[in-house]
Amino acid sequence: MFNSFKESRYNLVIGTIFERKTSARLSSWLKKVRDSGEHPGWMLPHIFDELGQYWNTDKFKAISDQAKKSRGSLKGGSLHTGGAKTVGAIAREMRFSRKKENEYDPDVWVEERAERTFNDFHQYVAKNLDSSVQLTPELSTQIWKEKVSGLEGIGSSRQAEALDGVQIPVMSDQIVKLTAALAESEQRRVVEQESMSEIVQHIKEQVMNLARRPTTSAPDDTEDESDEDDYVDLTP
Repeated sequence: MFNSFKESRYNLVIGTIFERKTSARLSSWLKKVRDSGEHPGWMLPHIFDELGQYWNTDKFKAISDQAKKSRGSLKGGSLHTGGAKTVGAIAREMRFSRKKENEYDPDVWVEERAERTFNDFHQYVAKNLDSSVQLTPELSTQIWKEKVSGLEGIGSSRQAEALDGVQIPVMSDQIVKLTAALAESEQRRVVEQESMSEIVQHIKEQVMNLARRPTTSAPDDTEDESDEDDYVDLTP
């Protein structure tokens, strides 16, 4: 049964569930491995060696330094000021204590990056998705991640680049193929539906034609009776 999940049609769902349930935990585990430098029992030896080589590259060190700067930045929503509370919980508490709603202009964005990301997302959807394809929550989330971070990542340092040799172009290509498969499936469904409608209409027309035909009356038996009356027995 497990092998059935290797089919490409499950990639989108598996990736979404991984992001929701496992991404943060795996990122924390990998950080502990990176800090200790010891091979954990749950990791395959060749994966540990590949990650060790990747963590020592200038590319990873640059990503790590940038992540540290972002966490300490005062710009936009990068600064963590709420502690364990979510932004929504803080907003509700302030609304209760101040006894009024926060004034805001729906046409004004909080930050330029948020507006740019929002516009990029909708432009990507309009350009790459067929109008017949339904934008499901899973597909929307996948595209949103693509436009926001450029990668379905694992943690802020994106260790996924070294896991099992999975690279950004491969994952992006999977998203494109899934989107094309959805569009093709929807087109086939439309064609089949139109064909079935034509068949049903043809059957209806045949039934109506049969109903319009005059019924054929049964033969009259009186002629047979008259023939019997005219019969003359000539036997001597």
